[in-house]
Amino acid sequence: MILGIDPGLAGTGFALLSGPGMILSSSTVVTSPGPDGARLLKITRHLRALLAENPPGEASLEELFMGRNATSAIGVAQARGAILAVLEECGIPVFEYKPAQVKIVITGYGKADKTQIARMLGAQVKLPEGKLDDHALDAIAIAVCHARSRQFSRAAVR
Repeated sequence: MILGIDPGLAGTGFALLSGPGMILSSSTVVTSPGPDGARLLKITRHLRALLAENPPGEASLEELFMGRNATSAIGVAQARGAILAVLEECGIPVFEYKPAQVKIVITGYGKADKTQIARMLGAQVKLPEGKLDDHALDAIAIAVCHARSRQFSRAAVR
């Protein structure tokens, strides 16, 4: 089982991939503006509950992307740090992917937009029922990217 995580302070997406094209669960933790410590605690508590319910063998995260908004990047970095600490504490190996890598694996195009990614994910895996927000979709994409990268790595070794 692979846990995909789209880290962010305002919203962190989680997705559990239980097999090729099989999304076991997907969720987003949304935090309200306020003290960063409380927001990070909410994210790590949700992560710990996920890990206790369905322990994955591996986790995959999106690497930090430094865009134009430094304040947003700081929040993402804080969330990533808290998430990485919990995963390390639980002994779960972590694999990281650049946003463009995820887009290439899912769509074949490194500059794909959210709509293109969602459309291609819908064609490749059975998405959970109901509306998924961008964070949950990104977490699914990251988990699928990791699963495919692992398959490729194993095939290349043979």
